[in-house]
This record gives sequence, C-alpha cells and structure tokens, in this order.
Amino acid sequence: MSLYLTVEVRHDPAHWTSPPYQMLINWCTANGIPLATGWMMYVYDEDPVRAVLTVMDLDEQGEWIYPEGSDEPSTHEVTYTCTSLPPLQGTVVRGGSTAP
Repeated sequence: MSLYLTVEVRHDPAHWTSPPYQMLINWCTANGIPLATGWMMYVYDEDPVRAVLTVMDLDEQGEWIYPEGSDEPSTHEVTYTCTSLPPLQGTVVRGGSTAP
C-alpha cells in the first residue's frame, strides 16, 4: 500500500476556490466521495485506487460531535474504490491558504 495523497478537508467554502482544490473536488465528485462530510482523506496508489475518508459524526441537530477534551470531531472511516488517481499528490492542508 502506497500513500499517494493526504487531504485535511477544508470546511470554509472560501478556501475551496483554488484551481487545485477545485480539481480535487471534481475528482471526488466523479468517484462518489462526499469530501465536504470528511475530516481527513487518504488516497492509496493501489489497483484499484482506494480512498479512505474519515467522516465526521453528527448529533441529532447535524452538529459535529467532539469527544470530551478533544479539539477534533469524532469520526468514522468510509472506504471508496476509485477509477483513477487524483490530479494532486502529496499533502493538502486545512486552513486559510488558497494554495493546494
């Protein structure tokens, strides 16, 4: 298993506008991956390509659940089989940057 891409999912739509992040969103959409629901995503260069999305757990009101004492939401993993590798490789960080 070879890790190809790590994505810290951005949750502020203002940070989704960079061309590389738009390419990532398009790749996720084409592969049925609901990126906006995730916290992290890992893509592996395997045959077939595998993506693992850590999906945020939500309460009854649709709010993120935070375990006591944690600043990161509670998550569970969902695995997707993809038709190709994404157009980005390496690491995409969360934050205010518009860089990939």
